[in-house]
Amino acid sequence: MKRLLLSLAILPACLISATGAGTTIPFSFNPQDVSKYDAVVVTVCGMRSSDIKTAVLHHLFPHGAAAKAEAAAKLDELQLDASTGTPPVDTYLEDELNGMLVAAGKHYLVVPLPWSRDVEQTAAAEAQIQAWLPQVYAAARANNKPLYAFSHSWGTMLMHHALISLAAQGSPVHVDRLVTIGSPLVPSSGLIHYFDRIELPPQDFGTQASKPANVAVWTNFWAKRDLLSNSIPAADVNYRVDRSADQDQSLLDRACLDPRLTLEALKELRDLHKTNPWHRSYLWGYHKDFPAIHSKLDLDIPGTDIVPVAF
Repeated sequence: MKRLLLSLAILPACLISATGAGTTIPFSFNPQDVSKYDAVVVTVCGMRSSDIKTAVLHHLFPHGAAAKAEAAAKLDELQLDASTGTPPVDTYLEDELNGMLVAAGKHYLVVPLPWSRDVEQTAAAEAQIQAWLPQVYAAARANNKPLYAFSHSWGTMLMHHALISLAAQGSPVHVDRLVTIGSPLVPSSGLIHYFDRIELPPQDFGTQASKPANVAVWTNFWAKRDLLSNSIPAADVNYRVDRSADQDQSLLDRACLDPRLTLEALKELRDLHKTNPWHRSYLWGYHKDFPAIHSKLDLDIPGTDIVPVAF
Protein backbone atom coordinates (compact mmCIF):
# COMPACT_ATOMS: atom_id res chain seq x y z
CA MET A 1 0.00 0.00 0.00
CA LYS A 2 1.40 3.32 -1.02
CA ARG A 3 1.43 6.00 1.60
CA LEU A 4 1.37 9.74 1.13
CA LEU A 5 4.63 11.33 2.29
CA LEU A 6 4.09 14.64 3.97
CA SER A 7 6.82 17.24 4.52
CA LEU A 8 6.34 19.50 7.51
CA ALA A 9 8.39 22.50 8.51
CA ILE A 10 9.54 22.74 12.11
CA LEU A 11 7.76 25.79 13.48
CA PRO A 12 8.96 27.56 16.64
CA ALA A 13 5.49 28.09 18.10
CA CYS A 14 3.63 26.97 21.19
CA LEU A 15 0.67 25.83 19.10
CA ILE A 16 1.70 23.95 15.97
CA SER A 17 -0.65 22.39 13.44
CA ALA A 18 0.03 19.65 10.93
CA THR A 19 -2.17 18.89 7.95
CA GLY A 20 -2.63 15.50 6.33
CA ALA A 21 -5.37 14.37 3.94
CA GLY A 22 -7.31 17.55 4.69
CA THR A 23 -7.12 17.12 8.46
CA THR A 24 -5.47 19.69 10.72
CA ILE A 25 -4.06 18.27 13.92
CA PRO A 26 -3.13 20.80 16.62
CA PHE A 27 -0.09 20.26 18.82
CA SER A 28 -0.28 22.10 22.11
CA PHE A 29 3.05 22.57 23.85
CA ASN A 30 4.35 25.45 25.93
CA PRO A 31 8.16 25.28 26.36
CA GLN A 32 7.87 27.46 29.46
CA ASP A 33 6.08 24.62 31.26
CA VAL A 34 9.14 22.38 31.17
CA SER A 35 11.00 24.15 33.98
CA LYS A 36 8.20 23.30 36.43
CA TYR A 37 8.66 19.52 36.09
CA ASP A 38 11.32 16.90 36.78
CA ALA A 39 11.13 15.29 33.33
CA VAL A 40 9.21 15.44 30.04
CA VAL A 41 7.40 12.45 28.52
CA VAL A 42 6.13 12.53 24.93
CA THR A 43 3.40 10.01 24.09
CA VAL A 44 1.98 8.47 20.91
CA CYS A 45 -1.22 6.44 21.18
CA GLY A 46 -2.30 3.47 19.05
CA MET A 47 -4.54 3.35 16.00
CA ARG A 48 -8.15 2.25 15.91
CA SER A 49 -7.70 -1.48 16.37
CA SER A 50 -10.53 -2.39 14.01
CA ASP A 51 -8.32 -1.07 11.19
CA ILE A 52 -6.27 -4.28 11.35
CA LYS A 53 -9.27 -6.34 10.36
CA THR A 54 -10.39 -3.87 7.69
CA ALA A 55 -6.98 -3.55 6.03
CA VAL A 56 -6.20 -7.27 6.00
CA LEU A 57 -9.58 -8.19 4.54
CA HIS A 58 -9.35 -5.46 1.91
CA HIS A 59 -5.98 -6.64 0.65
CA LEU A 60 -6.63 -10.37 0.82
CA PHE A 61 -10.12 -10.29 -0.67
CA PRO A 62 -10.58 -7.09 -2.72
CA HIS A 63 -13.40 -8.62 -4.79
CA GLY A 64 -14.49 -11.82 -3.04
CA ALA A 65 -17.37 -10.90 -0.76
CA ALA A 66 -18.07 -14.48 0.36
CA ALA A 67 -14.42 -15.23 1.13
CA LYS A 68 -14.08 -11.90 2.91
CA ALA A 69 -17.11 -12.65 5.09
CA GLU A 70 -15.72 -16.06 6.05
CA ALA A 71 -12.33 -14.59 6.91
CA ALA A 72 -13.99 -11.77 8.85
CA ALA A 73 -15.72 -14.32 11.08
CA LYS A 74 -12.36 -15.91 11.86
CA LEU A 75 -10.78 -12.55 12.61
CA ASP A 76 -13.69 -11.76 14.92
CA GLU A 77 -12.57 -14.66 17.09
CA LEU A 78 -9.42 -12.63 17.81
CA GLN A 79 -11.60 -9.73 18.97
CA LEU A 80 -9.69 -7.08 17.05
CA ASP A 81 -12.53 -4.71 17.73
CA ALA A 82 -12.49 -1.02 18.55
CA SER A 83 -14.92 -1.45 21.44
CA THR A 84 -12.63 -3.78 23.36
CA GLY A 85 -9.19 -3.22 21.83
CA THR A 86 -7.30 0.04 21.69
CA PRO A 87 -9.67 2.59 23.31
CA PRO A 88 -11.65 4.94 21.05
CA VAL A 89 -10.76 8.01 23.15
CA ASP A 90 -7.85 9.81 21.48
CA THR A 91 -6.41 11.01 24.79
CA TYR A 92 -6.42 7.62 26.50
CA LEU A 93 -2.63 7.24 26.65
CA GLU A 94 -1.74 10.60 28.18
CA ASP A 95 -4.75 10.40 30.49
CA GLU A 96 -3.70 7.05 31.89
CA LEU A 97 0.01 7.90 32.05
CA ASN A 98 -0.70 11.09 33.99
CA GLY A 99 -2.67 9.05 36.51
CA MET A 100 0.06 6.43 36.76
CA LEU A 101 2.78 9.03 37.33
CA VAL A 102 0.78 10.97 39.92
CA ALA A 103 0.05 7.74 41.82
CA ALA A 104 3.79 7.01 41.84
CA GLY A 105 4.62 10.49 43.12
CA LYS A 106 6.42 11.52 39.92
CA HIS A 107 6.17 15.10 38.74
CA TYR A 108 6.56 14.72 34.98
CA LEU A 109 5.17 16.82 32.14
CA VAL A 110 3.25 14.60 29.69
CA VAL A 111 3.21 15.94 26.12
CA PRO A 112 1.00 14.01 23.69
CA LEU A 113 2.05 13.88 20.03
CA PRO A 114 -1.42 13.57 18.48
CA TRP A 115 -2.38 11.93 15.20
CA SER A 116 -5.56 10.91 13.41
CA ARG A 117 -5.30 7.26 14.56
CA ASP A 118 -6.09 6.33 10.96
CA VAL A 119 -3.51 3.74 9.92
CA GLU A 120 -3.64 5.10 6.35
CA GLN A 121 -2.10 8.30 7.76
CA THR A 122 0.94 6.52 9.22
CA ALA A 123 3.45 8.40 7.04
CA ALA A 124 1.84 11.75 7.77
CA ALA A 125 1.88 11.01 11.49
CA GLU A 126 5.56 10.05 11.41
CA ALA A 127 6.33 13.35 9.67
CA GLN A 128 4.39 15.24 12.33
CA ILE A 129 6.32 13.54 15.11
CA GLN A 130 9.60 14.34 13.35
CA ALA A 131 8.53 17.98 13.22
CA TRP A 132 7.40 18.19 16.83
CA LEU A 133 9.99 16.14 18.72
CA PRO A 134 12.83 18.65 18.16
CA GLN A 135 10.67 21.35 19.74
CA VAL A 136 10.13 19.30 22.89
CA TYR A 137 13.74 18.13 23.00
CA ALA A 138 15.06 21.70 22.70
CA ALA A 139 12.92 22.82 25.63
CA ALA A 140 13.92 19.81 27.76
CA ARG A 141 17.60 20.32 27.03
CA ALA A 142 17.41 24.07 27.70
CA ASN A 143 16.03 23.26 31.15
CA ASN A 144 18.35 20.30 31.75
CA LYS A 145 15.41 17.87 32.01
CA PRO A 146 15.40 14.27 30.76
CA LEU A 147 13.19 13.43 27.80
CA TYR A 148 11.26 10.15 27.74
CA ALA A 149 9.10 8.67 24.97
CA PHE A 150 6.11 6.45 25.76
CA SER A 151 4.06 4.77 23.03
CA HIS A 152 1.38 2.09 22.75
CA SER A 153 0.47 -0.37 20.00
CA TRP A 154 0.78 1.17 16.51
CA GLY A 155 2.03 4.34 18.19
CA THR A 156 5.27 2.44 18.82
CA MET A 157 5.70 2.09 15.06
CA LEU A 158 5.29 5.84 14.60
CA MET A 159 7.63 6.74 17.44
CA HIS A 160 10.27 4.18 16.48
CA HIS A 161 10.37 5.13 12.79
CA ALA A 162 10.36 8.85 13.57
CA LEU A 163 13.35 8.42 15.89
CA ILE A 164 15.18 6.32 13.30
CA SER A 165 14.57 9.02 10.66
CA LEU A 166 15.66 11.86 12.94
CA ALA A 167 18.90 10.04 13.76
CA ALA A 168 19.57 9.46 10.05
CA GLN A 169 19.03 13.18 9.39
CA GLY A 170 21.59 14.11 12.02
CA SER A 171 18.98 15.70 14.28
CA PRO A 172 20.23 16.53 17.81
CA VAL A 173 17.12 14.91 19.33
CA HIS A 174 18.06 12.46 22.06
CA VAL A 175 15.65 10.37 24.14
CA ASP A 176 16.82 9.21 27.55
CA ARG A 177 14.24 6.41 27.76
CA LEU A 178 12.04 4.89 25.08
CA VAL A 179 9.18 2.92 26.60
CA THR A 180 7.05 0.78 24.26
CA ILE A 181 3.96 -1.16 25.34
CA GLY A 182 1.98 -3.69 23.29
CA SER A 183 4.24 -3.10 20.30
CA PRO A 184 3.81 -4.90 16.94
CA LEU A 185 7.35 -3.93 15.88
CA VAL A 186 8.50 -7.56 15.80
CA PRO A 187 5.25 -9.50 15.30
CA SER A 188 4.90 -13.04 16.59
CA SER A 189 1.61 -13.52 14.74
CA GLY A 190 1.46 -14.15 11.00
CA LEU A 191 -1.58 -11.90 10.81
CA ILE A 192 0.18 -8.95 12.43
CA HIS A 193 3.29 -9.61 10.35
CA TYR A 194 1.15 -9.39 7.22
CA PHE A 195 -0.54 -6.22 8.46
CA ASP A 196 2.87 -4.59 9.10
CA ARG A 197 3.99 -5.38 5.57
CA ILE A 198 0.78 -3.91 4.14
CA GLU A 199 1.08 -0.64 6.01
CA LEU A 200 4.86 -0.09 6.04
CA PRO A 201 7.15 0.43 3.02
CA PRO A 202 10.06 -2.07 2.72
CA GLN A 203 12.66 0.36 4.03
CA ASP A 204 10.63 0.97 7.21
CA PHE A 205 9.81 -2.68 7.71
CA GLY A 206 13.50 -3.56 7.52
CA THR A 207 14.44 -1.22 10.37
CA GLN A 208 12.06 -2.79 12.86
CA ALA A 209 14.69 -4.85 14.64
CA SER A 210 17.10 -1.96 15.23
CA LYS A 211 17.50 0.31 18.22
CA PRO A 212 17.36 4.03 17.31
CA ALA A 213 20.80 5.57 17.70
CA ASN A 214 19.29 8.56 19.52
CA VAL A 215 17.82 6.44 22.34
CA ALA A 216 19.79 5.77 25.52
CA VAL A 217 17.63 3.01 27.06
CA TRP A 218 14.77 1.14 25.41
CA THR A 219 12.33 -0.77 27.63
CA ASN A 220 9.67 -2.89 25.93
CA PHE A 221 6.64 -4.33 27.72
CA TRP A 222 4.79 -7.22 26.10
CA ALA A 223 2.47 -10.12 26.87
CA LYS A 224 2.63 -13.61 25.41
CA ARG A 225 -1.17 -13.59 25.25
CA ASP A 226 -1.29 -10.20 23.52
CA LEU A 227 -1.33 -11.06 19.82
CA LEU A 228 -0.28 -7.51 18.95
CA SER A 229 2.93 -7.54 21.00
CA ASN A 230 6.17 -9.44 21.27
CA SER A 231 9.64 -9.35 22.75
CA ILE A 232 11.95 -7.06 20.74
CA PRO A 233 15.57 -8.27 20.55
CA ALA A 234 16.97 -4.76 20.00
CA ALA A 235 15.40 -3.39 23.19
CA ASP A 236 17.63 -3.11 26.25
CA VAL A 237 14.90 -4.55 28.48
CA ASN A 238 12.01 -6.82 27.54
CA TYR A 239 9.46 -7.24 30.32
CA ARG A 240 6.60 -9.72 29.98
CA VAL A 241 3.58 -8.52 31.94
CA ASP A 242 1.53 -11.76 31.81
CA ARG A 243 3.98 -14.05 33.59
CA SER A 244 1.60 -14.31 36.55
CA ALA A 245 -0.96 -15.97 34.30
CA ASP A 246 1.26 -18.95 33.52
CA GLN A 247 0.34 -20.78 36.70
CA ASP A 248 -3.38 -20.24 36.10
CA GLN A 249 -3.00 -21.54 32.58
CA SER A 250 -1.28 -24.67 33.87
CA LEU A 251 -4.04 -25.25 36.41
CA LEU A 252 -6.72 -24.73 33.76
CA ASP A 253 -4.98 -27.17 31.43
CA ARG A 254 -5.19 -29.81 34.14
CA ALA A 255 -8.77 -28.87 35.01
CA CYS A 256 -9.75 -29.59 31.40
CA LEU A 257 -8.93 -33.26 32.06
CA ASP A 258 -11.54 -33.43 34.83
CA PRO A 259 -14.93 -34.31 33.24
CA ARG A 260 -16.69 -32.25 35.91
CA LEU A 261 -14.72 -29.11 34.97
CA THR A 262 -13.91 -29.56 31.29
CA LEU A 263 -16.44 -27.16 29.78
CA GLU A 264 -15.89 -24.41 32.32
CA ALA A 265 -12.11 -24.79 32.22
CA LEU A 266 -12.04 -24.66 28.42
CA LYS A 267 -14.08 -21.47 28.41
CA GLU A 268 -11.80 -19.88 30.99
CA LEU A 269 -8.75 -20.89 28.98
CA ARG A 270 -10.20 -19.15 25.94
CA ASP A 271 -10.86 -16.06 28.04
CA LEU A 272 -7.29 -16.12 29.35
CA HIS A 273 -5.94 -16.08 25.79
CA LYS A 274 -8.10 -13.24 24.47
CA THR A 275 -5.84 -10.58 23.01
CA ASN A 276 -7.66 -7.38 23.89
CA PRO A 277 -7.68 -7.59 27.71
CA TRP A 278 -3.91 -8.11 27.62
CA HIS A 279 -3.39 -5.39 24.99
CA ARG A 280 -5.10 -2.97 27.40
CA SER A 281 -3.47 -4.38 30.53
CA TYR A 282 -0.36 -2.17 30.32
CA LEU A 283 -2.59 0.78 31.21
CA TRP A 284 -5.58 -0.71 33.05
CA GLY A 285 -4.17 -3.89 34.56
CA TYR A 286 -5.70 -7.34 34.19
CA HIS A 287 -8.64 -8.51 36.28
CA LYS A 288 -10.27 -11.90 35.74
CA ASP A 289 -11.87 -14.63 37.85
CA PHE A 290 -11.32 -18.32 37.08
CA PRO A 291 -13.94 -20.24 39.13
CA ALA A 292 -12.93 -23.62 37.67
CA ILE A 293 -9.62 -23.46 39.54
CA HIS A 294 -10.74 -21.12 42.37
CA SER A 295 -8.32 -18.46 41.25
CA LYS A 296 -8.36 -14.76 40.44
CA LEU A 297 -5.89 -12.62 38.54
CA ASP A 298 -5.92 -9.06 39.83
CA LEU A 299 -2.81 -7.45 38.34
CA ASP A 300 -1.95 -3.79 38.76
CA ILE A 301 0.43 -3.85 35.80
CA PRO A 302 0.75 -0.05 35.47
CA GLY A 303 1.57 0.42 39.13
CA THR A 304 3.73 -2.64 39.81
CA ASP A 305 5.43 -3.13 36.44
CA ILE A 306 5.31 -0.22 33.99
CA VAL A 307 6.12 2.80 36.16
CA PRO A 308 8.65 1.17 38.54
CA VAL A 309 10.57 -0.47 35.70
CA ALA A 310 10.40 2.30 33.08
CA PHE A 311 10.17 5.58 34.96
